[in-house]
Amino acid sequence: MLDLDIEIVDVEENSGFATTADMGGSALDMDGPINRPRTPGAIAAAYEQKMRDKAVNAPEEKEGVAWAIDKIKGSYFFGLFEGETGQEAPWYLKPSITFPIAFAVVGLAFWASLAGGAISERGMPSTDELDEIIISSTFVENAITMAASNM
Repeated sequence: MLDLDIEIVDVEENSGFATTADMGGSALDMDGPINRPRTPGAIAAAYEQKMRDKAVNAPEEKEGVAWAIDKIKGSYFFGLFEGETGQEAPWYLKPSITFPIAFAVVGLAFWASLAGGAISERGMPSTDELDEIIISSTFVENAITMAASNM
């Protein structure tokens, strides 16, 4: 058995949706907002109106350094330090600061390991009996002789 405690916090009276009584049918007949355009002409007109509104209310375009600063301020890096309450993290825990620092620390550690000799190339590969058999076989000698003669 599943018990749910539901509390209605707010009610929006006029949301633009048709009610069952308005449509004169069942809840299955309900198809979204009443004022939704349904014909191709109405859809095109609604789209054009939306684009005009978007063009009128568009923010001014910035250029150069102002554009870059605005772009960085508007960027979102997923936050590991965001709380469920929506409270903002301290400035030193912002992902725009912590991620570059983390990459710098990892890069510095890699450089230090490489410079200190902790990471190095392996020596000459070892050979075993099978390698000697393959190298000394007449098949390899014949292949090399034939390749050299064709040049």
